[in-house]
Amino acid sequence: MFSKDTIQKFEKLPTPFYYYDIALLTKTLEEVKKQFQKHNFHVHYALKANSNPKILKLIHSYGLGADCVSGNEVKRAVECNFTNDKIVFAGVGKSDAEINYALDQNILCFNVESLQELEVMNELAQKKNKVANIALRINPNVDAYTHKYITTGLEENKFGINPYEFDDVIALLKKTSELKVKWFAFSYWFADY
Repeated sequence: MFSKDTIQKFEKLPTPFYYYDIALLTKTLEEVKKQFQKHNFHVHYALKANSNPKILKLIHSYGLGADCVSGNEVKRAVECNFTNDKIVFAGVGKSDAEINYALDQNILCFNVESLQELEVMNELAQKKNKVANIALRINPNVDAYTHKYITTGLEENKFGINPYEFDDVIALLKKTSELKVKWFAFSYWFADY
């Protein structure tokens, strides 16, 4: 809980302002690190939740990776010393410039959302003579009965590759050596491949 003095300081600050309890964050990170080491997991922090450099550097110091949904988040992760092998780039509608930047950084993995994105990524990787590790995000067309504005797993949603596209995806992957499938993503669950 906040002390009375802290609350009184808050009352005098103009809004919006952000207050970070570094002691609580540190305690949380210590527990997260203990658990992911115990179970041999890789944990990535979603930069969309908070991209404050001081916070990110603390999170990085505990061994977490960076989960990015934009090219600027990839840049911020690099600026905050996340190593390339701990940066993943999800996000819908990645621009060529964002993909090229992430390819230049040799990030761990791109989360590919569509056949079209797979084709673009293949072309850009070929031009750079690079191999991109990818996760294929599969849209299972399953209704989780969430609010209509946050649903992600139905065919009508913008997220993921639909089952009827699998033959085309597999055909493209068989033709290219620039894309290497590392994982399959079902919403936010990943399976090693």
